[in-house]
Amino acid sequence: MGELYLWFVHGQRALFNKAILGMEKDNTTAFEVAEAHKALKRNLTERKVSNFIPMCAKNIYRNLDEQVRNSMKEEFDGFYERCIAYSNLWENSFGNAEQFSWVNLTKTNAVDWENAETSAEIINSSLLDVPDMKINNDQLFDEVVLAKEYLQSNWEQCKQEETTRDVIISSEEKWLRLFGHFKKNHIAAPNLINIVEYAFCLPGTSAPVERVFSLMNNAWTDDRGFMKESTVKGLMTCKINIGLACEDFYNKIKNKKDFLKKS
Repeated sequence: MGELYLWFVHGQRALFNKAILGMEKDNTTAFEVAEAHKALKRNLTERKVSNFIPMCAKNIYRNLDEQVRNSMKEEFDGFYERCIAYSNLWENSFGNAEQFSWVNLTKTNAVDWENAETSAEIINSSLLDVPDMKINNDQLFDEVVLAKEYLQSNWEQCKQEETTRDVIISSEEKWLRLFGHFKKNHIAAPNLINIVEYAFCLPGTSAPVERVFSLMNNAWTDDRGFMKESTVKGLMTCKINIGLACEDFYNKIKNKKDFLKKS
């Protein structure tokens, strides 16, 4: 029965691999990790309810006598139960992140007042000492209506573009296009912008922070130990936020006198 169980576990690999890739991708956010976790738990629950057995294990399972099949079914149920129980342990780690999942724009009706209002309440209650981030709900409602109209009218065009170019347009790009449209048409949306910025600033993992420390250690070596903190900060800001090689960055700024004076 060991072979059967190994094939059963092997058949679950793709499900976990997809979830891990979704959680550990570059620049992932907390709400994306929460969504990937939710999808994994949902799929595991559905597999348990449906008594799902991967095809590679099913062929062996069918040839067993009834008593052994019943015994293995209990083993498979136990596998799903343990996975779901372990998944439940992680739910508290996401806090309110899942309430911002609508910012990912995976559905036509993702932007609606209920979602936006919930996000606004979270921000207003958690950032009491940051007045610039306070959300004005009266203004936000109008902004949401306009954003919803724009997204619904451009959704099919966006899908067609994805098919033509064989790419997936990121949620960041969709928001940039929306706010670009607003700016072009002189539509103010400060509250919606604050919510979107807040959502995308919630890191999904500690990897970005660890990467900063790694880059800082590489730059602030014993040979360069007399550098000021402000210099290190500037180096890190350029290294992390500007995806250009040193020579390309130099060529980009060498003729920008106003920029060089500020630096």
